Amino acid sequence: MMKSARVPERIYTIVMWVVSVVFSGFLIGLGSLVIGDLPQLDSAVTQEQFVDEPALAKLRGEITTIDRRQAEIDDKLEIANLQRDQAQTASVTGTETFEAWIKTRTATTDPQQDPEVIARTRALEELKRNERTTQEAVDKLEAEKLPLSQRRDALSSRESDLRAAAYPAYEAAVFSDELKVFFWRLLFTLPMLAIAGWLILKKRKSDYWPLARGFVIAALFAFFVELVPYLPSYGGYIRYIVGIALTIAASWYLIRNMRSYLEKRASVERQAEEERRKLVSHDEAFKKMAAKVCPGCDRPISTTGEAEANFCVHCGMTLFDNCGSCNTRKMAFFRYCMTCGTPARKPEAAAAN
Repeated sequence: MMKSARVPERIYTIVMWVVSVVFSGFLIGLGSLVIGDLPQLDSAVTQEQFVDEPALAKLRGEITTIDRRQAEIDDKLEIANLQRDQAQTASVTGTETFEAWIKTRTATTDPQQDPEVIARTRALEELKRNERTTQEAVDKLEAEKLPLSQRRDALSSRESDLRAAAYPAYEAAVFSDELKVFFWRLLFTLPMLAIAGWLILKKRKSDYWPLARGFVIAALFAFFVELVPYLPSYGGYIRYIVGIALTIAASWYLIRNMRSYLEKRASVERQAEEERRKLVSHDEAFKKMAAKVCPGCDRPISTTGEAEANFCVHCGMTLFDNCGSCNTRKMAFFRYCMTCGTPARKPEAAAAN
């Protein structure tokens, strides 16, 4: 029993699919070039364009002045810290030296060293004074830097407020640009989708359907790749609306076709077997029989026990008969007997015998 169409037909089907894919590839390439030449999103739109320029320039000028002054203070502060560290080191060293010398002086109790004690004490006091002076210089610079930092923070906060005030206008401009891009892409894509829908509905049985199928593939690519990713930020509404519309359209189409199919099947089953057999092609009958489905009513071929299913128990169509010459049991849709090659008899004639 044959399980598929004839080899040339399978090859032809594959080749036509290749033609469809290649044709759609060229259409997609052409469409990409066309869409690439359409107006694009203006990347030059920035939030800066909608900020109060005079106020922002004034703030930035003051911030620049503060930054420059802070940099100068930082340079001085770095030097002052270095000088303080050196003074502290000298003071610590001097203190340690003085204490060691005092211990020696106490041990020897030499009165002649009293003038040197006074000199060393004065030198140590000078080191301490220098340490205090450098620390005061550091404290003064840090005190000068603190209000500058506070002022800069206040100016930065005002700059942020200016940017926040400009954001609605910036957002509206971006929305307008996105809408413009989406409109041009929709203007290109929508006619393709309409033509693709018409081809699906009207040209599926046409000899030129492979080319039409390629156009349908290109239209779907244009919609899902060239259009959907560029929906504006509010595009969630469009996505859901389009999804709902497509779902309703697909459901309506499927329900309509299923009802038409069921009505057609019921009408066919009321016809005589000879008329019903004319509606079933040779290859289609082989495919359905291979799937153990009746070619006349598409219901499973049923039997009980070891009885052979020569007729469909649902519609009565003849499925198997016997060769009129060698009496070999064969499929009723064979045109010739597989054993002796005798042309097959019509089921009506076989039933009469």
